[in-house]
Amino acid sequence: MNLSRPFLLAAALVLATGALGFASVRGEVRGLLVQRFDVHCDDACSGRRLVYDRLEAYYRGRQHEPVWVGDRGVLPAAAALVAAVQAADRHGLDPRDYHRDALAARLGATGAGDLADLEVLLTDAYLRYSAELRGGRASARPADPSWAEEASRVDHFAALAPAVAAGTLATLLEELAPPNPRYRALQAALAHHRAVAAAGGWPPLPPGEVLKPGMTHPQVELLRARLRGSGDLAPGGPRGPFYDPLLEAAVGSFQGRHGLAVDGVVGARTREALNVPVADRIRQLVWNLERWRWMPREFERRLVLVNMAGFEVELLEDGATVLTMKAIVGRGYRQTPMFRDRMTYLVFNPYWTIPPKLAVKDILPKVRKDPGYLGQEGIRVFSGWGREATELPPETIDWSRLGKGRFPFKLRQDPGPRNSLGRVKFMFPNRYNVYLHDTPNRELFRRPVRTFSSGCIRVEKPLELALRLLEGQAGWDGERVQAALDGKEPQVVWLQRPAAVYLVYWTAWVDGTGITHFRDDVYGRDQDLAKSLAQGRFPPGDGG
Repeated sequence: MNLSRPFLLAAALVLATGALGFASVRGEVRGLLVQRFDVHCDDACSGRRLVYDRLEAYYRGRQHEPVWVGDRGVLPAAAALVAAVQAADRHGLDPRDYHRDALAARLGATGAGDLADLEVLLTDAYLRYSAELRGGRASARPADPSWAEEASRVDHFAALAPAVAAGTLATLLEELAPPNPRYRALQAALAHHRAVAAAGGWPPLPPGEVLKPGMTHPQVELLRARLRGSGDLAPGGPRGPFYDPLLEAAVGSFQGRHGLAVDGVVGARTREALNVPVADRIRQLVWNLERWRWMPREFERRLVLVNMAGFEVELLEDGATVLTMKAIVGRGYRQTPMFRDRMTYLVFNPYWTIPPKLAVKDILPKVRKDPGYLGQEGIRVFSGWGREATELPPETIDWSRLGKGRFPFKLRQDPGPRNSLGRVKFMFPNRYNVYLHDTPNRELFRRPVRTFSSGCIRVEKPLELALRLLEGQAGWDGERVQAALDGKEPQVVWLQRPAAVYLVYWTAWVDGTGITHFRDDVYGRDQDLAKSLAQGRFPPGDGG
């Protein structure tokens, strides 16, 4: 007979209750909770990971009344929690972090001492699982505290006893996960890739020459097997060493969802991506499920979403994507930060006031090499940053004596076709001085990896984005927007409907058509996240 794991857990708890008979054990467990918290519960509660301070305060507030143990033994809600813990990997969480093995070892407990241990372990497991399912691992959250604000305000203890009493604990736990359809799609992708791994994964493609459509090569059949393994090529179809159009389309599909140039040719970068093991893709999915748990439960109705790892910007209205475009983000040594803010105004034909660090590092070497550089680029020099600053002729300045720590001047580029911000910038004032803007360097959008900026986000379709953001705003139709763009002076336009802006870093996601995408870890943040998630884990064999 094939019994499900939750059924077996419930049966174990019923047997434990039967062994106790009808004797009241709640009082005995209550007494032991008092005693063990007096000695900080140490080894009696199975592990150094327990959050002793919070558990002690919680039980003291309840006069040490147990939650999971009633007059006749363990309550049914314990089975619901243990089943949820054992299924935590559906969310990319590790069941071992919530005392999976220790709980399983104590499910048949009949004595008051073992029941007291089980009581505290269950409460600690509930607290950890609910908090991390709701808001992510505390050790892994980004430095900006705004990401964790909403999750940190949730009182998980307040919901515990009522849910246990009402028999709704399973529902409570399931509702803690992010409700966004994109999170659920990522969960489905995780389950699919685990199934692929269980079936043996996909075969690697050994080193070899470039494979091109129309050629005949011994590796072509192996390439078919690799693409069938990841679902880019349907089962069946042609076989043999000829690189046919169907295989070319499958390679193009693979390239598109991995952020590669779509040419149907298996060159070095495509071969490298093909040879990433399924286990690595599973880890990427797990890391990005974690990032989703940092997000708010509900997004604002109007949202600009910038995915730095995907080099993409989306504009969403009421949850639906209404505009997408390519983006250019910060270089590796000038990474675009991850944060959220509120876009409140646009500037047509903006000045570019060059930050001092960029002036010293980027502009100064060019001026030293070519004294006419500033004039050619429409960059003016001012005596300082205050209102009283005056414009200075560049030829009156000894640029050779300036550098880091000694650059008192302000550089400002005039509006025009050479302006580094292009014809429009999208402002959401923040402590990083990062914003979205146009760019005159349009050719960079053709590159698959677009890390070329100094931290701001350059957008592929600035006019379309401006029109969408001003849609319905009195007096700002397409004709007036074009007139503003054609002008020569900066013009500020405040948005009647501001937009939330989220700068995120997703290296794996599922698009609206159900296709799973992966991107390279261009900033190394996946590896940083992996290290953070590993903090506080039990060593092998600890049994936590």
